[in-house]
Amino acid sequence: MAGVTVKIRSLYPSLPNTERRVADYVLQNTAAVPFKTVYDVAESAGTSVASVSRFVRTVGYSSFKDFKVELAQDTPPALAEIYGEISPDDGEEDIVKKIFKGNIQSIEDTLKLLNVHDIIEASHALSRAGRILFFGIGGSGTVARDAALRFSLIDVQAEAYTEPVHILTAAKRLKKGDVGVGISHSGRTVMTVNGLKLARGNGAITIGITNYLKTPLSRNADYIFCTSFFENKVKVAALSPLTAQICIIDALYLLVAYNRKDIWNIEDLNRITEHLLRMKE
Repeated sequence: MAGVTVKIRSLYPSLPNTERRVADYVLQNTAAVPFKTVYDVAESAGTSVASVSRFVRTVGYSSFKDFKVELAQDTPPALAEIYGEISPDDGEEDIVKKIFKGNIQSIEDTLKLLNVHDIIEASHALSRAGRILFFGIGGSGTVARDAALRFSLIDVQAEAYTEPVHILTAAKRLKKGDVGVGISHSGRTVMTVNGLKLARGNGAITIGITNYLKTPLSRNADYIFCTSFFENKVKVAALSPLTAQICIIDALYLLVAYNRKDIWNIEDLNRITEHLLRMKE
């Protein structure tokens, strides 16, 4: 089950300004909030009790009391100290540890958000697909290319597109029985969203991978899988979210391989590849 802070971060961009102020206060004071009243939180966040109550319901809790109980069981203080934003005072060893701890936490939080039933259902759709199209721009495009290569290794018709015009052209050609997979960390990349929209309009099944739940990408996806990487903690540019994205791709890839009966002999392929790459002595 996803922790409170993980839920807040995944919903953060879609929150109204008043609820976002509550979210900011909670994320900055996770250890203190469980011991405060709803009136204390409203005053500290510069908003109303009604706004705090709406925020609690948005995050998925029926009462402020339930919210506090769950928050008290969230991220241990010791981990929060390690998994902090890199600062000018950090030494080289601190930076290395924070990078690794940040990525570990990102993957663990992503697993908490993951709906296993949905990822299994999505893998079945991928197993039946006549053609799979992965697309994304920038860092997400790197993941799309890697995903297409993996699926190609098990004899699946998989392609990746990372240029805007190519994305739209290829997505337009998808049809019923095909699958379009859009990858966008923000969930708001215009061409990626439009690609999913076109694919869905033609009857293809659509899958979205993003860091935020309520986004244009999620509204155009039959299956949405949310990573958890909070930029305000360990800031390592665009590479860190890719780790969690690739974990989702790996899960889908291996589930498809598990369910397909007509895949290539992977060991033979590995031997051929190794022979081609090995330098002759």
